[in-house]
Amino acid sequence: MFGPSVFAQTPTPVPAPAGAVINCDKIDEPFRKLCKLSTTDVPKLIGSAISFIFVIAVVVAIFFLLYGALKWIYSGGDKAAIESARGTITAAVIGLVILFLGFLIFTVVLGFFGINILSVNFPSIGS
Repeated sequence: MFGPSVFAQTPTPVPAPAGAVINCDKIDEPFRKLCKLSTTDVPKLIGSAISFIFVIAVVVAIFFLLYGALKWIYSGGDKAAIESARGTITAAVIGLVILFLGFLIFTVVLGFFGINILSVNFPSIGS
């Protein structure tokens, strides 16, 4: 009644030979810009990603600082609630200190390699 099932294999890509130059003009449009990225763009891209992660982490730490302050305000004099709010604020401040020290160390290390993280331009694929 039913024929045997046939499972087609996907073609295995053939790697380019060593020393071969890839012609980026033969690559489809969405990926052509990625093909033209040079190896000097990679450290900038990584630096930009890490800077973005630092910014998000600072925003989250400030959110927890404000959350702890609101917990303290709405505690109503309850000692356990005040201690919980104090713990949240302390953790947020410690997190901010660790983030700023990490950013300082990261900036010094990247400066050692000649990459200035404060002036990184975000690469765009669109143009």
